[in-house]
Amino acid sequence: MPYAKTPDGVQLHYEESGEGQTIVFVHEFAGDHRSWEAQMRYFSRRYRCVAYSARGYTPSDIPSKGSMYSQDIARDDILAILDHLDVEKGHIVGLSMGGFATLHFGIHYPERAHSLVVAGCGYGAEPDRRTQFQEETEKAAEMIESSTGDAFA
Repeated sequence: MPYAKTPDGVQLHYEESGEGQTIVFVHEFAGDHRSWEAQMRYFSRRYRCVAYSARGYTPSDIPSKGSMYSQDIARDDILAILDHLDVEKGHIVGLSMGGFATLHFGIHYPERAHSLVVAGCGYGAEPDRRTQFQEETEKAAEMIESSTGDAFA
């Protein structure tokens, strides 16, 4: 299985097919790289298509430290995929959680994107509510972990 290594050492699994300009597909919270199978089949006729599983989604690495996850890190993981594949500019397509990362990728690295497709994108938390949002998210994660154990990944 092919993997791209991020600057902080996380291995991101990806799949690719096709040739031409690169499209990178960034999946939603409840999915993984396989969420994009239909799009990969269709667009790989004319493009090099890449779909990866975000950190925390098998078969990519699942870091145990909460500090290894953030919206900035998700954004930079897209950059790590492009860098690993020696792609200077790509079309970035994201859905939901992946859409948020895609949006921020475009804001921070506009020179690395031919285009962005942002679908079903949430906005995260307002700056003055970020701490509250993070605390609520951590509580929800603890609840899921305590009630499902290793069954939830």
